[in-house]
Amino acid sequence: MTSDYTLDVFSDNGFNILNRMINICNRRRVRIKSLTAFEFEQNVYEGAACFVLHTTFEMAYKVQQQIDKLIEVERTLLTEGEDAYHKMGRKLVSR
Repeated sequence: MTSDYTLDVFSDNGFNILNRMINICNRRRVRIKSLTAFEFEQNVYEGAACFVLHTTFEMAYKVQQQIDKLIEVERTLLTEGEDAYHKMGRKLVSR
């Protein structure tokens, strides 16, 4: 049964890495409902991306594992629902 999952990815800041993460989702036919990417103020060479994926848990977990294997990625966090995505958005807007 499909549901929404929030995938937070902390990695180096670069267009290339974001492109590869989107390609991983596209290859597995995972729908990206929403995507936010930003750089950290303390270090512009590091950034994060927050995806809302609409898929099954098994496929979301496989996408997380595949993205985690990328060299530039420091860590990933997979949570169920869109709540984490909306909290991240409110935090970015309040800055």
